[in-house]
Amino acid sequence: MPNSKNTQTVKEIKEKVSKAKSIVFTDYKGLDANKANELRAKMLEEGVELTVAKNTLLNIALKEEKFDAEKVKEHLKGPTLAFFSYNDAVSPLKALAEFIKKVELPVIKGAFIEKEYFNAEKVKEISNLPSKDQLISQVVWGLKSPLSGFVNVLGGSQRKLVYALSALAKKKQG
Repeated sequence: MPNSKNTQTVKEIKEKVSKAKSIVFTDYKGLDANKANELRAKMLEEGVELTVAKNTLLNIALKEEKFDAEKVKEHLKGPTLAFFSYNDAVSPLKALAEFIKKVELPVIKGAFIEKEYFNAEKVKEISNLPSKDQLISQVVWGLKSPLSGFVNVLGGSQRKLVYALSALAKKKQG
């Protein structure tokens, strides 16, 4: 029979899991208090909540919320710090990756992004992708270039017509 503290913890984690757009699991061993506070502040700016919980309780909460907990089970060993992102699924990964480049901790174990599990290597790849806004601007720029070229071509025909009529008018005058 589970104790009431563990039951309450699972309930709290389930609540976070149900609201989260992405959940990143990291090994925070070796992260000192100052760096942990810096990381917590950086993640709060991104709308991310950090939670340290027992791996078994994390696993139970994931299973109860219909996540494929078996995929993450092998990575949930040792101390685990879970990042629950509620606003954006990917931008907190970028902030976490920047922090890890600077401090070399915590170590990413894996993540659920939009309920799909990704291992540590895939999470690093995803964190290196351009942001949604950057991708949108690239698409708009890609669409704009051919359109402005097309406008110039159409304008060129009109200019040539004006030049031809102007030359014709000068010839008739002279």
